[in-house]
Amino acid sequence: MLPLIAVSMGDPAGIGPEIILKSALSIAPRCRLLVLGDLAVLADTAQSLNLPVTPIPWTLAAPYPATAGMLPVLELSSLPLSERTPGHPSPAGGEASYRYVETGVQLAVQGKIHGLVTAPISKAMWHAAGRSYPGHTELLAELTHTPEVRMMLAGSRLRVILVTTHVALAQVPAVLTSTSIWRTIDLTVKHLTRFHGMVRPRLAVAGLNPHAGENGAFGDEEDRIIAPAIRQAQAQGLAVEGPFPADTVFVRAVRGDFDGVICLYHDQGLIPLKLLSWEDGVNITIGLPIVRTSPDHGTAFDIAGQGKADPRSLQAAIAMAVEMATRESTSADNA
Repeated sequence: MLPLIAVSMGDPAGIGPEIILKSALSIAPRCRLLVLGDLAVLADTAQSLNLPVTPIPWTLAAPYPATAGMLPVLELSSLPLSERTPGHPSPAGGEASYRYVETGVQLAVQGKIHGLVTAPISKAMWHAAGRSYPGHTELLAELTHTPEVRMMLAGSRLRVILVTTHVALAQVPAVLTSTSIWRTIDLTVKHLTRFHGMVRPRLAVAGLNPHAGENGAFGDEEDRIIAPAIRQAQAQGLAVEGPFPADTVFVRAVRGDFDGVICLYHDQGLIPLKLLSWEDGVNITIGLPIVRTSPDHGTAFDIAGQGKADPRSLQAAIAMAVEMATRESTSADNA
């Protein structure tokens, strides 16, 4: 049976409904798709954009619809038009988008779905609704009782894994530790082995300073913090090298020398990833006990409801969730 992949609809006033409907047209042969969201929002979007998809109410106890063009929706909100107008976010929409994710995590933990894909939310609307999380990642970690997670961004040619995420650049050297770098390496190896079938993933670690410090000429973090973490991972038999100058390590990874690059701060990893995979980059939370992916973009309120939204990143996120869920299921069957 094809894996059941749930997509949380994201902010009702963003591009989430549009890209979900567009993705449903192409992803059907790979999985059974379920939307966690608002039926009226999806139906209105399909009608206004003339998309040949029919959202229908569905429950997990019902047979999955076999009719082409039918998109099952688990109805978790019924917002009035004033709270879900495209391009005009509201606190009510923020609260609804929070509930979509919360329900998705619960279903994944219970094993009722095989993976969760999260469409973009508005952090500002979460906060306006009283949900004070920096974003999906922190909420997912809390709901799954996972003490440590990391963000991995993946495209067709490059994977980057972040040691720190939303930290001011000036604060990065102070918050970096050998332990956090080593834990990132360890979590990455376990993820790539479990969900992507890599026997011995090859990882590179980027340096923090220009030329990876140039033997201390431009900073000592490489010798003092980064290298000890790499040596610890190597002592455990992990295939990791570095620290490498950040201006060359991504070239080597794209050429196939490495399966992923451990990056020390947000933009160090996301600039090359988005340059190479702007349309199809996927955000993956590693360390969780469940499969979770998302498109690598935001709500795009400025184009919501206009038919301009590009669904390729969401399609890639769904395809990645299918791959991960299938790999995990196969591994469990062979255990």
